[in-house]
Amino acid sequence: MAKTLRLGARLHYPITISKIIKNPGDLVKKQEGILQYTFKFERRIGDPELGNERISIETGVADFDCPTEGKLVKWLVKVGDVIQRDQDLVSIDEQCAHDIQYFGLCGKCGKDMTEANWAAETLDTQRATVAMVHDDTALMVSRSQAVRAENSLQRRLLKDRKLSLVVDLDQTIIHACIEPTIGEWQADPTNPNHEAVKDVRKFQLDDGPRGLASGCWYYIKMRPGLAEFLEKVSEMFEMHIYTMGTRAYALNIAKIVDPTKKLFGNRIISRDENGSMTAKTLERLFPVSTSMVVVIDDRADVWPQNRPNLIKVTPYDFFKGIGDINSSFLPKREDIISAGPPPETRPGIGAEAAVAADPSTGVLQPQDGAAAAEKQNALLQLQAEEQERALEKQLTDRPLLQLQEKLDKEDEEAGKESVGGAENSEPTTNGDAEHPTAHQRHNLLRDDDQELQYLENHLTTLHHSFYEQYDARSTNQPLPDEVAADAIPDVGLTLNFLKSQVLRGTRIVLSGLVPLGTDVRRSEIGLQAESFGTEIHTRVSEDVTHLVINSARQRTHKVRQAARIPSIKIVNQDWLANSLAQWKKLDERPYLVDVHPSDRRATTPLEEGEEGPKTPRPRPRIMIVRSGRHPPPLENGEDDGDDGDEEYESGREYGEDDPDAEDEDGEIEDRYNVMPPELEDGARSPVEGLKRMQWDDVDKELEEFMGSEIDDSDMDGTDRGFDTDRDEEQQFKGLKRKYGEDTEDEDGESSNTEGGSALAKKQRRAKARTTGLRNVRNATEEGDNAEGGEDGSGLPTPMVTGDENGAGDEGEEKDDEEARDDDEDDGFSDLEAELEAELQAEMDTG
Repeated sequence: MAKTLRLGARLHYPITISKIIKNPGDLVKKQEGILQYTFKFERRIGDPELGNERISIETGVADFDCPTEGKLVKWLVKVGDVIQRDQDLVSIDEQCAHDIQYFGLCGKCGKDMTEANWAAETLDTQRATVAMVHDDTALMVSRSQAVRAENSLQRRLLKDRKLSLVVDLDQTIIHACIEPTIGEWQADPTNPNHEAVKDVRKFQLDDGPRGLASGCWYYIKMRPGLAEFLEKVSEMFEMHIYTMGTRAYALNIAKIVDPTKKLFGNRIISRDENGSMTAKTLERLFPVSTSMVVVIDDRADVWPQNRPNLIKVTPYDFFKGIGDINSSFLPKREDIISAGPPPETRPGIGAEAAVAADPSTGVLQPQDGAAAAEKQNALLQLQAEEQERALEKQLTDRPLLQLQEKLDKEDEEAGKESVGGAENSEPTTNGDAEHPTAHQRHNLLRDDDQELQYLENHLTTLHHSFYEQYDARSTNQPLPDEVAADAIPDVGLTLNFLKSQVLRGTRIVLSGLVPLGTDVRRSEIGLQAESFGTEIHTRVSEDVTHLVINSARQRTHKVRQAARIPSIKIVNQDWLANSLAQWKKLDERPYLVDVHPSDRRATTPLEEGEEGPKTPRPRPRIMIVRSGRHPPPLENGEDDGDDGDEEYESGREYGEDDPDAEDEDGEIEDRYNVMPPELEDGARSPVEGLKRMQWDDVDKELEEFMGSEIDDSDMDGTDRGFDTDRDEEQQFKGLKRKYGEDTEDEDGESSNTEGGSALAKKQRRAKARTTGLRNVRNATEEGDNAEGGEDGSGLPTPMVTGDENGAGDEGEEKDDEEARDDDEDDGFSDLEAELEAELQAEMDTG
């Protein structure tokens, strides 16, 4: 096979061809000179220290040594040519192309490809860099060999009208665990989980994990209907197994799902042959073309280069809370949040474990010889250690047993309540009371998964669509030796088109489903949803068709906004997850969320250009605490004087959940209905500001408002009353100044020329009363009238406290004023009565 050699980049260009040593037809050996050339170079003469240095331009002569061996076919240069840069030099018919290599040896001639050659710029190992065999990474072929092999495969598949299907194992077609409780339940027919686990298979690994998990049993549950699914799919696809488990683990799973090797044969690739600790790639199996390859996997994020070819399936989680036992080194998954408890999060890979991986794809980068092997072994060792720790934790914690015991305890408590109710029941016709039987134990494990039914339909539809396109492009002539590239449809494009029709025309906003700080359109949920034809929006507007929320967080700001737009359907995350799984826009009614009545407030129409509903901002309820502390939390069911459903707690101080805590996507969950509806996305509730308030400044502002100097030394945190008449008089005068009323100077003369008023009289009359009230409240506008009035007021209600009896002249002056006030009738009697009722209500609640 003729190979064209180039001059290379190491020569001192420009060069001039001065002599041809070998002629066409001559045999040449490796490192033998076949050409002579001249070149110019600079030579420094003299001593720079003495100042007599000079540069001399001289001519050098060199031979070009052949980097390979074979018969010289044709020269591509001639004597006298001046060559400025690297270019083709000569064509040589090699005795061996070394395009198939095994462990560094040529598979044809047996020569060592790792031997250094000064005439060549690279090792001969670079001639074969493609691994196409599933179970052996040591066998490498050249690019040209890979093209021929794939072309042959495509012609065979087209003849059989099949496609290639790459199948993941864990949580895709099986679920695995090592929890010893499974074996105990299998041996106990009385256990409520016995029926679900009776067909669970198990095996041990000879070269499995060490330490506590050494020799443990692996329990394997096949997804419901797996045998029938694989049998039907094998008629349309040639199947391959691709797992992040070890090869020994993969082979044992293959014996369970394909005991006769009829379905998968030896087409199995594991993490031992993958070349990456964090990602999978179809290039490992199909280095030339993926136009006829489909992937099924429960994770899309581990296929960063092949997402168009992927059908993502719903994870199979039969063993509750176990997750994927082979995912220790994979990125933390960001799938659609399920309604049940999430699997335990395992620690991620250490920084030292990714030294040889591409940060964007996780694929190992080409490295030289021993260094590459050393880093690969180090990564595998770290992965094995991480796997051992995860398995040991499963053995010691026994999570399934704990969950079943918790369920049994709930059943037992329910049974006791049932028995108690029966003892108080009416007697039967025979005179005996009705006594229920012993409580029934509920099973933890359920085997009601239907994913493979949907998946079979998807694969059948895809296969039919692909060959419908192929038949339209091809002719009835026999297949040529090489299939034209434009004659084979791209199955990835076909798959994307089919998925894009599912949610076409919908516009979705997600709430509580994306981690805080994550771009929703780049999140796993967002990418999956958009691949099915929907548009992802970040704000609620009239253009939005669906608000998809986390069912555990049903009172967020986005829910409030969407509830006031009738055209938006507010559904839980199961609607989106099931629609994606079934490739069908499902009816929203079974998934609609019951919105809190207070979240459906009337709103004004949207103005042009606005992104969300606009409503008047209500005045927030503010509690000013004289002691400078947060108010204690309300007990369950305690009435705070409101008429509605609002509660105000300081949860952080008392160790409870913060009612205004942000959820995962930065929203504030309004558990107690205190958030103003027009807050922007991510804004905090006004109540949140109280937690960051400087209470010393509040006390100072309150002193200025009350017009008196409060002595902090008299406040011991219990009853904050005023101890002296002087404090009482100063506070009373400050209130009168605040509201523009008449005040008297030290001589008893009024400083207000406008005369007294009913409000001033009422304040003077109330100052002699004693009250335990320590707070000043500002009521909300709507229905927050705890003082007994019909309408809430946005102004603070003035309140003064003092000794019950006056002292000295001040007391006599007060009595004279009250006597004069009784004779006056200035038309404010109704106002006085109302103020009296408000003050009395404040004292009663205080």
